[in-house]
Amino acid sequence: MKETKVVIHVEEALDANQRSLLGAKLEEEKGILSAWFLGDDPHRLSISYDQEHYSHETLLDLLEEQGARGQILAGDEHRAQ
Repeated sequence: MKETKVVIHVEEALDANQRSLLGAKLEEEKGILSAWFLGDDPHRLSISYDQEHYSHETLLDLLEEQGARGQILAGDEHRAQ
């Protein structure tokens, strides 16, 4: 397993309950290790996932299946080595 982290900008402004529900739904998916919104920011979603199961594109597809759209802001491969 190769754990990778990514931060996604969620286009919709979700309230606290919607953010909690979205994070819980994502964490139910095989290969998603954790999903949470950073602080009280309704647009910054952090996801830790198994890179063997997802790519950035498939993560965005999964997010869209849950009714939200987003863009990748940062991921492990964007960090300096």
